[in-house]
Amino acid sequence: MAVMQRRRKLKRMISRVYRLVFSACVIYSTQAWSDVIVYPTTGLNLTAMPGASTSASLQFKPDESQLNPVKYRLASFRVNGVDVDKSKLTVNNLYLDNSHTLDRFQLILSGKERSNPVTSIFKFKPSWTDIPGNYSGYLTSDSNTPDIPIKVVVNPKSILTLTPISFKIITSNFDTPNIQTVDVVFGSNSPSWELYLSASNLTKFNGNTLDKNKIYVRIKDDLKSSWMNLDKIIKIAAGGSNAPGRIATLEFLINVDKLEKAGDYLGSIKFLVKNI
Repeated sequence: MAVMQRRRKLKRMISRVYRLVFSACVIYSTQAWSDVIVYPTTGLNLTAMPGASTSASLQFKPDESQLNPVKYRLASFRVNGVDVDKSKLTVNNLYLDNSHTLDRFQLILSGKERSNPVTSIFKFKPSWTDIPGNYSGYLTSDSNTPDIPIKVVVNPKSILTLTPISFKIITSNFDTPNIQTVDVVFGSNSPSWELYLSASNLTKFNGNTLDKNKIYVRIKDDLKSSWMNLDKIIKIAAGGSNAPGRIATLEFLINVDKLEKAGDYLGSIKFLVKNI
């Protein structure tokens, strides 16, 4: 009789152990099955230039067991080993009233999708101080969903505007100069640049020419700037990344003597940008 009681007691204990093990397995499996698939699987890839924003989308598809909200933020964002302001990348979707910066967690999934996919739009707008290069990082969530790699390629860009774009210079000399002024507006996201000038010979319709060594330029209101001959390429300005703005006003002069034949001569002056 005592033996029978011990056997029944042992069976009850074994049964309890089985139930505990089964329960633990169910809980573990539920956590493992909870998943979010992100398309494209390669992550977020953007190409950008200063002065304009660029955007791309990611689609988040949860399985039916994903019942909790999921938020993402930009955990890392660097270029050439230097940290980049994470608020430059923003996100917008049906759960957000407008674009929100990803330097903090933002809602991507509500937990009520029932496996329906949700699309989020990511936007990056570089400034003129964001140097060209490959910006890389990743989005991380506040749950057990996978990290998402991010790559933003910022291309080099320079803008040059002249006022006036074309001009006429009346020949003169250094004693009684006739000067033509030109405003130079320039912007670049290059961390270091140099601006050069070159000129062509001036040609008359009948074939007569004025040599380019008669063309001179200097920077207006710069006490250190003297007349420079354009018979060769010369440097007129240098700097670092900056938004478009007036960097100089140039003064042009054509120095001739009375023996030069009168008439209209045509030629060109070229502006050359060197990114360093």
